[in-house]
Amino acid sequence: MHRTTRIKITELNPHLMCALCGGYFIDATTIIECLHSFCKTCIVRYLETNKYCPICDVQVHKTRPLLSVRADKTLQDIVYKLVPGLFKDEMKRRRDFYAAHPSADVTNGSNEDRGEVTEEEKRIITDDEIISLSLEFYEGNKSEKKDATQTEDAGKANSVRYLRCPAAMTVMHLGKFLRNKMDIPSNFRIDVMYEDEPLKDYYTLMDIAYIYTWRRNGPLPLKYKVQPACKRLKLAHSSEDLASTSVHSESDSVSEKGSSPAALASTSSSLPSPSHGPGTPAQSPPHYHPTATASIVNGNTNCHQLPPSVGRDRKVTLNGSSVC
Repeated sequence: MHRTTRIKITELNPHLMCALCGGYFIDATTIIECLHSFCKTCIVRYLETNKYCPICDVQVHKTRPLLSVRADKTLQDIVYKLVPGLFKDEMKRRRDFYAAHPSADVTNGSNEDRGEVTEEEKRIITDDEIISLSLEFYEGNKSEKKDATQTEDAGKANSVRYLRCPAAMTVMHLGKFLRNKMDIPSNFRIDVMYEDEPLKDYYTLMDIAYIYTWRRNGPLPLKYKVQPACKRLKLAHSSEDLASTSVHSESDSVSEKGSSPAALASTSSSLPSPSHGPGTPAQSPPHYHPTATASIVNGNTNCHQLPPSVGRDRKVTLNGSSVC
């Protein structure tokens, strides 16, 4: 499972701040020659006396440098969405400016230039904003409907619930809320979904609204699915089967070793020879040598060393006695 990494806004500041004023981008404008971005007012004022980029010294334009700059709406939207309260403060500052200077009102300017755009219209969501959402049981296809009939006690189908939650609430917290509210047992897994796509546990409501372009035209539509969490049980059973199989194999190997001729020989050699009397101690079994031959004389084993040229032991029976 991949771990999520939380990045602080200070780590992204070099990509979100203007090198001329040291603040966050306002009306971000990019030089098309080198793709360096600045605030619109900052770069326009700078290019009145310079024709080179403030960062890399690339010539912007020989005579009219303002022709080589473009407004970067995408970058500005990213800055507004990442920096909390920046859009709201900027809109308020513009409204206050035009209220204090009525003659400076720009008739051809947009509503955003005059500060008349709200966060709802701009689709800017803050962490402390309250989001309305709806929760509905996910029915799925026909095969999943059969499984859903087994989990009717865990969750009620075709019932929609409406909630108001902060935008910073995660999917994991929403799943815990459903489990506690509906008394869903712990052996069932809850999947929160947007349409037919499962959501990550670390997603916040603000992330879902941005990813799926929620238009605020109604509650955020979410669904949930309850299904048995049986994967871990299967893994546990398989490990137990492997353990029992290994135990059986070990016991089988031990039984095979016990029935092998070598084991029988070692067992019989530890017993006293029939030729010895009851008071005679039993002799210890002789050590095996790969180049040694054995001969039995009067019940005793005598080992004779053979030269290295002899590769294998040969046993010959002569008049009922074994001669090596």
